[in-house]
Amino acid sequence: MCSPDGSTTKDTPAQVPFVAKVWLTIYEGLPAVYVPFTNFNISFTLLSAVFLTGCRFLSEYILVNYLGWPEDGTPSKECAASCAGICHSTILCTGLIVAFSTEKYDVAAKIDTFTKTTGWWKKFVDALLQFCTAYMLYDAMINVLWLRYNPTLVKFEFSNDDVLFLAHHLVTSFYMISARVIGAGHQSAMICMLLGELTNPLSNLYLIGELAMKLDCCNGPTAQQLRYVIKITFAIMYNLFRVIIAPPFFAHTTYSLLLTKKGRTNVPLPLNIFWNVLIWGVCFGSASWIIMCNQIIVDYMSELGLTTTIMTMMGQEL
Repeated sequence: MCSPDGSTTKDTPAQVPFVAKVWLTIYEGLPAVYVPFTNFNISFTLLSAVFLTGCRFLSEYILVNYLGWPEDGTPSKECAASCAGICHSTILCTGLIVAFSTEKYDVAAKIDTFTKTTGWWKKFVDALLQFCTAYMLYDAMINVLWLRYNPTLVKFEFSNDDVLFLAHHLVTSFYMISARVIGAGHQSAMICMLLGELTNPLSNLYLIGELAMKLDCCNGPTAQQLRYVIKITFAIMYNLFRVIIAPPFFAHTTYSLLLTKKGRTNVPLPLNIFWNVLIWGVCFGSASWIIMCNQIIVDYMSELGLTTTIMTMMGQEL
């Protein structure tokens, strides 16, 4: 079985997990498409971007024609974008979990040094990085550039949030692409992807719920109860991952890349430093969401009477 880079997978089908086989069937079946004047393959990126764009417009069609959302309305477009985001993160995280479970964890290693598996894992990881890069491309092109373009004035009308949004997508894409170019540090990008995307389905469901509450078609009692459950679950899980789980992994990544000989050898120092700035920049950049989620949790505890109970218990202990 040949891949876009011309190599042949040696693993028998029984050795490759089912999820990886699905990815590899598509990846290896594509004709190679290279960035002009290079041997850098982007065929899976392009296909994935088309797939995600299709998910977004199909979602909008269903929302408008079958679920009563407003045609040509901002809520419908934002909800459709969230649906595509849920699709992306669910598919990506499933693949990432399989990838991490089938190889040793080494964020500073060169891709060719992973020997627990043979040829298929390298291709699988390349497909995962291309898929995530494709989402950044699709999201920037369709949900920002296309929506913000004013044909009357022949210019883009960006908000400050749009600029930050585009900057985030640009630098995260650079991280994934540069790891592929140098052939090292793939797992440092993958762990950031996994920890960042695991709560994405909940965050997008939360955003969809907020949009639905403003529409007559979708704000009934059942929808309100469901939205409330999603809101609380999202707040708890988001802060669990962003405040408790992710920072130790990021600290280990920084240590492995910057403070070990392997990390400094495999990843050029300027790029190494830039990667770490990106990791911690995105981490601290989520502070506003952490604060918002914390307030949701505090309000929920107050509704249950837990805040008063905890304060009373602390007062008794003092």
